[in-house]
Amino acid sequence: MEGDDADDGTIAVGKTLTVQEIGDMRVRDIKRRLQRTHGYGADEVGRMLDKQELIHALAFEEHKIREKKLDQQKRVLVWRGILAALLSVSVAMCWPLLSHAYEVAAVNFVVYTDRKRLEVRRCMELQSALGLLGIVLMFLVDGLSVWLSASILLSWVMTSKYFFPMPPLPIHPAKFMGGEVASGPMSRYGFNVGPMLVSWGLRFLGSQLEKWTGQTLAAAQREMKRKARENETQAAKEERRARKAARRAAREEAAAADAAAARQSVPSAAFGQPPQEMNPAFVPPDRPPPAYDTSPASVEAFLGEEFTNPPDNGNGEEGEEEEPVVEGTSGLDDLD
Repeated sequence: MEGDDADDGTIAVGKTLTVQEIGDMRVRDIKRRLQRTHGYGADEVGRMLDKQELIHALAFEEHKIREKKLDQQKRVLVWRGILAALLSVSVAMCWPLLSHAYEVAAVNFVVYTDRKRLEVRRCMELQSALGLLGIVLMFLVDGLSVWLSASILLSWVMTSKYFFPMPPLPIHPAKFMGGEVASGPMSRYGFNVGPMLVSWGLRFLGSQLEKWTGQTLAAAQREMKRKARENETQAAKEERRARKAARRAAREEAAAADAAAARQSVPSAAFGQPPQEMNPAFVPPDRPPPAYDTSPASVEAFLGEEFTNPPDNGNGEEGEEEEPVVEGTSGLDDLD
């Protein structure tokens, strides 16, 4: 039963005790639990002479611990419910995006694995140990790149000892400004360029490994062809040269046909001849030249009477009509 002496002389503290369990305990066990678990002093325990008083004190302390644990459990359950609801809503709203991302990731994974299988098969065919070593090194670099990317993404929301070991190389822009800005609180803010440098280094290393592996496989292929041609007969050589010449002639004919088709598809303006629409003497067949009537009657009917017969200004000359002048006013009133 909980509350009994353990082998090392201490009291096993697990779940909280009930009143029935406390009543079955001995007085010295109750005092020891009050002192070690609930922080009672020796003088406080010594003033409790009656066992019933000790039982009530320990039951009260155990009740407080029990209530505290229940409050913590309720709080945890509430937060779990909120997080579950938010997660469910987020998944429901972003499900098309998540499904598309999964499909893209699955396709990329299949393409990557097929490519690596092809490269390994090619190395086995060419019997190139260096090429196989390059493929293994490229696989390791790709794994490090994935580890680095996952660590960078997850570092925004969590911390873990399994993240990629990135060197801290912080840059504080405020320190380059000098003056009060460099010594103020803004100087503490910056960004770490360590992950950027590591990512760039991994990409550069991967490209160099891929280039070296390709050159190694090409050299192995040339060596295999050279060894295969050592025991080749003269007739086989002539046949191989004839096939090579036929392939070259076919490529030249295809290139000439493509060039001729391109010349036919390009407009004539590209060869220095203007198109027909830009010719000054060109008249569309469905649009005859417009004929304009310039007779005085047509002009008068078009412009109207006020343009053809302007009013007389009193000097025998045609001009604008004078506005009537109202007495008691001056010309300055018109400025208002």
